[in-house]
Amino acid sequence: MTTSQRHAALTDRGRVSDHNEDAYAVEDDLWVVADGMGGHAGGEVASQVAVDAVVRMAGGGAVGRSEDVRGLLEDAVAAARGAVVDRARQDPVTAGMGTTLVVAARGADGQLVVAWVGDSRAYLLVDGELVALTSDHNVAQEMVDLGMITLEQARTHPGQYRITRAITDDLHGEATPGVAVVPATGRLLLCSDGLNGELDDARITTLLADQDPGTATRALVHEALDAGGRDNVTVVVVDL
Repeated sequence: MTTSQRHAALTDRGRVSDHNEDAYAVEDDLWVVADGMGGHAGGEVASQVAVDAVVRMAGGGAVGRSEDVRGLLEDAVAAARGAVVDRARQDPVTAGMGTTLVVAARGADGQLVVAWVGDSRAYLLVDGELVALTSDHNVAQEMVDLGMITLEQARTHPGQYRITRAITDDLHGEATPGVAVVPATGRLLLCSDGLNGELDDARITTLLADQDPGTATRALVHEALDAGGRDNVTVVVVDL
C-alpha cells in the first residue's frame, strides 16, 4: 500500500486470479491506474509499461510546469501506447497484450484533468455526491448511450466485458482517450473494474466518505474482496 497525508493507493490480485495484471502510480499531482489484459505475462507487462510511460512524460513535476495539462495527458496516453507497441515487438511472447488506462492530474490553475482509455474509472466525491468523471469504453456503455439499456442493466450486461478502446500493440486499434476537465475539489477515486464490478455506487460513496484516504482505500479494496473479489482490484484515493 502507498500512503501519504493526501493520497493512498492499494492493489490486490483478488480471490480468483493467481496474478495481478493491475498497475498504478501516485505522485503529488499525477495519479494513474491501468488494468492489463492479454493472458500469460502480457497483461501484467502492458499495464506496468503503460503506467511507466505516463510517469516518464507527465511525472516529476511536469504537470505543475505545464500550461496545457490536457495536452500533456493526451501525449502521455499516446506515449503509453507507443511503449506497449515497442515492448510487444521486442518480446513476441507478449503479442496481443493490452491495458486500460486512467490518468488524473491537478494543474497549477486549479483544474483536474482526467484522460482515460477503456473501463478503468475516475470518480469525484463532492459534498457527499459521487460523480463519475469517466464513461466506460465498452459495448454495454455504447448501448446505454443509444438508449438500448439502462445504466443499471449495463452492470450485468455481457457487453461490459467487450472493451471498445484500449492501449494495445495493435496500431489499428482505437485508443483515443476520453478527457474530462473539472475543478480540483473534493475527493478523487481512481479504480480498476475490480472495484465497481463488485460494489455499486451507493456503497462506494459510503466507504469513500468521511474517512482519511488510507482508511477509505483499505475499506474499498477489502469490501470488493469480501463481495467476491472476482478480478484484480486497484484503488487510488486523493484529497484534492
